[in-house]
Amino acid sequence: MEDERKSSIDTLSTTASAANTLRGAIKTGKAVDGIAQGSAVGGPYGAVAAGLWAERKTVVKIIAIAAFILILPILYILMLPSLIFGGGGLDSVPDNVLNDNSVILANLTDVETTIESILYEKHNQIIAKIKQEGDSLGSDCDYIITDDFADSIVYESTLIISQFCASQGDYQEINLPKLKQMIEAADGLFSYSTVVTSEEVTDEDGTTETIYHYAYTVEYAGDAYFADHIFQLTDKQSALALEYANNLNVFLYDTAYKVDINPNLRPGETGNAAVDLALTKLGTPYSQGKRNQPGYFDCSSFCYWVYNQLGVQLMYEGSNTAAAQGRYIVENNLAVSYENLAPGDLVFYSFETNNRFMNISHMGIYCGDGYIVDASSGRGKVVYRPIYSINRIVLCGRPYVVEDEASPTEQSSD
Repeated sequence: MEDERKSSIDTLSTTASAANTLRGAIKTGKAVDGIAQGSAVGGPYGAVAAGLWAERKTVVKIIAIAAFILILPILYILMLPSLIFGGGGLDSVPDNVLNDNSVILANLTDVETTIESILYEKHNQIIAKIKQEGDSLGSDCDYIITDDFADSIVYESTLIISQFCASQGDYQEINLPKLKQMIEAADGLFSYSTVVTSEEVTDEDGTTETIYHYAYTVEYAGDAYFADHIFQLTDKQSALALEYANNLNVFLYDTAYKVDINPNLRPGETGNAAVDLALTKLGTPYSQGKRNQPGYFDCSSFCYWVYNQLGVQLMYEGSNTAAAQGRYIVENNLAVSYENLAPGDLVFYSFETNNRFMNISHMGIYCGDGYIVDASSGRGKVVYRPIYSINRIVLCGRPYVVEDEASPTEQSSD
């Protein structure tokens, strides 16, 4: 049984990687165009996929020998964590789930609400424990509580969902009550540390007393605790969970963020000027800590500097990080498809789940002919190289507008 489970995990992980790679090869600026809109999984696709849930292992074997570009929508659906299709398990998935993204988003909301309510319950238990201890201190003691989680507990729901699904060998065990039970049984999600200091206090009659100050700090174990202690994932299960999370994040880019490609954006001389300017900075040292100092760049400050020289302010709510510049592109309807990249266009990558806009973690400037210029942390400098990791590109944008085709004039909005 254990060998069969390991074999199943290996096969699913390999197939997930194949789906990720293939998705990258055919993707438009909207990730897998059509899948997230429901069109690709409607009609016969929806009917077939709905009937294949209980036969996932068989489907994986079929995919391995089929020309599965034609079956990609089904494969892609199978490579999403199944909890999002129904909290009661796959046997109770509603008929319209494959054709109605609102059902999936509602399921995600239910899961996130459940996770958050449990986290706050455990948080409040720790607070109550601290207060009980503090209130029992002697009259010569006082205490304070530092709590960074009273208003918000930051957690990556897509990763937790994916880890849970990867941890279960039987698809029938993948349901919301089981997830809730596992999280509720965990003891170490929240804890606290104590620092005790003292001081001598002299009152009006000259009596000196030692007062002890207890400083309690609430601590949250973080998302890693779920993988290691709650779900107890093996290395192979962890790899599968990451594949699930990557696929789910790409799916959500189109459903939650609703990035629309603007077909009316035409390349202009500002893009060519951006490339020419960017190439003059090849070899400039990379430094995130010194990103705003002369002579240094990180990926986002580099792109910001280039376009700032050309009169385009790539900022969103006062920030010029890669995620903020990505949001600037989306909010100003400046997104373009990968297939229509032109010199000067911005390319945004997601290499990790970081709770930022679209989980964007890197960006660069497209130069044309399949090359990109970017401030690379791995190479430690600004480099010019072939465009890479296409399957990690989540957004492309043209941060300027050409208005008059006959006599181009270009504008930008701050």
